[in-house]
Amino acid sequence: MRKKVDWKERISFIFLLLLCAATAILEVIDIEYCTDEIYNRLIGNTVPLIVGTVAVTLLILRGGGKIFGKPSKLWAMIPCLIIAVDNFPFLSYFAGKMELIHTQPLHFILFGLNCLFVGLFEELIFRGIFFAALAGLFSKDRKGFLKTYILSSVIFGGMHIFNLFAGADPLATLLQVGYSVLTGGLFAFALIKTKNILFPAITHAVYNFGGLLFTAEQGLGAGSVVFYLPTVIMMAIVSVIVGGFVLYKVLTYTEEERIQLYKRLGFGVQPLENKRK
Repeated sequence: MRKKVDWKERISFIFLLLLCAATAILEVIDIEYCTDEIYNRLIGNTVPLIVGTVAVTLLILRGGGKIFGKPSKLWAMIPCLIIAVDNFPFLSYFAGKMELIHTQPLHFILFGLNCLFVGLFEELIFRGIFFAALAGLFSKDRKGFLKTYILSSVIFGGMHIFNLFAGADPLATLLQVGYSVLTGGLFAFALIKTKNILFPAITHAVYNFGGLLFTAEQGLGAGSVVFYLPTVIMMAIVSVIVGGFVLYKVLTYTEEERIQLYKRLGFGVQPLENKRK
């Protein structure tokens, strides 16, 4: 007997492919959305991310992911947001080392939307797909969980090495790779505790908002981030304290929490009986 064609599944798959193709095309072609240079840059940077976010969300749902469900342990967002807010160079700004030159409300709205969708898109990929795929690859125990946590953070940080091909300074890129491994661990912490991808995405968005706001190339400022010594010292102290707390919580992550997390991840980590349904 001929097997019935699942047209709904086929159409869904084709739609997903079209979204992926649209994301790639929008990323490489230069579209003039408006005549204002700053508005055009912010909109042009955000539109591909919106399309890509929809595509990756559908991919995760197809893979059995349930990381959009009811969150747990929201207290874990406190240390995450402390680090994210600490990334704002407050002392550099108040010391006159940095300046905002685009200060219209719409500038902040569009820049905020860009940061939000960068956070959503990257977290869906690195924590929603890569983290889940690694969890399915390694053993379903404490050792496998720690491997997943560490390697997913290293991959996230390592991907920033490709900024060299965009003409970034080698030393600055290596520094970015290093701290991105650490922030990757922070975003992963937000995921494993809340078990909802929106919370690492929010942390990521706030972190980027503070770090990029005063830059000229991606933000609304006049130049680049100035590493003013008091700012560096304050960030280092906060990072060490929060980092130690996060590390302790990761190392003491319970088996019950891990099981609950893995049931939500999908991509090879769900119980076998769920896959047969």
